[in-house]
Amino acid sequence: MQSQQKAESDLLRVYGRLVSLTLILIILAVIGFKYFATMPQLAARSVELEHTRFLNVLAMVRSQWLSLGKPQQMRLDWEVFNEQSANNDQTSVLMSVQGWPQPSHLDDQSCQLLWQQLMGQEAGDESLTGSYFTKDNSCRYRSKNGDSIGYQLNSGRVIFLTSS
Repeated sequence: MQSQQKAESDLLRVYGRLVSLTLILIILAVIGFKYFATMPQLAARSVELEHTRFLNVLAMVRSQWLSLGKPQQMRLDWEVFNEQSANNDQTSVLMSVQGWPQPSHLDDQSCQLLWQQLMGQEAGDESLTGSYFTKDNSCRYRSKNGDSIGYQLNSGRVIFLTSS
């Protein structure tokens, strides 16, 4: 009888472990589902933050343009802090007669470069893809989830569009 009781207790222990493992997997599946369901919302929030940053940078560059006497080109000085050293990265941006930063050429690559220059981002960071639209003379920066930031080169108007 003792061996049967031992076998039953071993079977109950295995059954208990199996139930525990199943519960843990169910909990992890629910957490994982909720996490991946919020990913598009986080990406949209990221583009929304970039929109706000872009507005602030444009306002700063335009006020600097006015204070410097409306030059045709402006030098933007960004400080990039790496782990231990600080590098000064200076970049020159063309300015319109109205005081809005302009791409060097009217094409997709120049719009992408203008974004990188204004936002102080490295060339490898392609979270937003720039495109030029001749119809309204604007650069549009689109994220992978479909949200976009439009920048009209003539007026400096910035438009934030969501895909949902």
